[in-house]
Amino acid sequence: MKIALYNLTTTTKSGGIETFNREMANTLAKRGHTVHLYGGKGPFVKGYHPEVAIRTYSFIKRDFFPDMGSRFRKFMERLSFGIPAGRDLRQGGYDYIYISKPFDLPVVLLSASLSGAKVIFGSGGTEFFPGYGKLARKADYFFSCSDFNATQIEQYCGIRPQVLPNGVNTDLFRPLEPDSNIRRTLDIKEGEKIIVSACRLVGLKGIDYAIKAVDTLKRKGHNIRYCVIGEGEARKELEGLANQLRLDNSVSFLGNIPNSQLPGYYSVADIAVFPSVADETFGIAIAEAMACGVPVISTRVGGIPEVVGKEGGKLVPPKNAEALAGSMETLLEGDQLRRELGVKGRERILSRFSWDSVADRFEQLIG
Repeated sequence: MKIALYNLTTTTKSGGIETFNREMANTLAKRGHTVHLYGGKGPFVKGYHPEVAIRTYSFIKRDFFPDMGSRFRKFMERLSFGIPAGRDLRQGGYDYIYISKPFDLPVVLLSASLSGAKVIFGSGGTEFFPGYGKLARKADYFFSCSDFNATQIEQYCGIRPQVLPNGVNTDLFRPLEPDSNIRRTLDIKEGEKIIVSACRLVGLKGIDYAIKAVDTLKRKGHNIRYCVIGEGEARKELEGLANQLRLDNSVSFLGNIPNSQLPGYYSVADIAVFPSVADETFGIAIAEAMACGVPVISTRVGGIPEVVGKEGGKLVPPKNAEALAGSMETLLEGDQLRRELGVKGRERILSRFSWDSVADRFEQLIG
C-alpha cells in the first residue's frame, strides 16, 4: 500500500503522537509499504528508515492567531499547514492518509475526496469541538489508542472507534546490565535502592505524591534514592516540597534525558513509579519502563490499567501517597517479586505493544 502519515508536529517536536507517526512509518516501510511522512518545517527529528519519504511545509504558529480559545488557534495553525500540504496529498496517489489530530479532518477529508484515498483518523485524546462527530463519521477508519479513550469518544459523539494502541521500540527499550557510568554520575551508594520516574513535570503526573511516599519510606529507614527525569512547570514546586521534607539527598531532579539514554537510567532502577492523577489515555512512558524489564507502580486512572495489566506491575488508587508507599515498600523488599514483575512486564509489552504487533493490528484493521 501507499500511505501518507500526516501530522504537523511529527517533524517539529517530540512526544507521544510524534513517536507514533515516526515508528509506524519506519515499521511499515520495513514491511515494504510506500510511506510518506508529512510534517511542518522546523527542528528536524531524526531517526527515520531510509525508505520513508519526508515532506515538510511551512505553517503559521498558533500564537500568531487571535486568542479565541486554544482549539481555534490549533485549528488555524493546522489549516495554515494544510493549505500547502493539501496539493501534494491530492496528487500523491495514496491508498490511505493517516491523521492523528481531529483539527486535520477538514483538509484531509477534502484532499481524499478529490484523490480517492481513504482517511484513517487515529485518536489519542479528547480535543473535541462542535462538529467533531460529524467529521469523524466521514473518516473511513476511526481508531483510538485505548478502550478508555474509545469510551470517552463514544460518550461525546456516539461513535466507538476500534482500538489501535501506541507502541514501544523494544529494540531500544530493553533490559540492560546496570550502567556503571550512570551509577557513578548519580553517586549511587552500596545498598541504595533506586526509584525512577520519567515524565513531564506537571500536576497531572502526581509526582508530589511519589515524593511524599519517599518521605514515608525514608522515615521507616529505607535507603532509597528517587530520580525524577523530566522538565515542566511544576518543577520548582516539586523541588520546594522535597526541600520542605528534607529530602535534598534522597530526591534528584535530573531534567530532560534523551529517549535514547533512558534505557541506561532504567538499567540502574529497582522500580519505576508513575503516580498519575488524571485520565491519561495510554501511558507510553510506563510501557517503555516495562519494556526495559523494570517493575512499575502506577495508578488506576484512564488507559493505564490497559498498559500495565494484571501481570506487568502494581496499580494503586490515584492521589494516595500512603498506598503508593505501601506498594513501593513491597517491591523494594521483594527481590523475587521485582524480578518476576520485570520479566512479565516486558513479555506483556512484546506481545501487545511492540511496533510489529501494532503494525500487525493496523494491517488487520484496514485489510
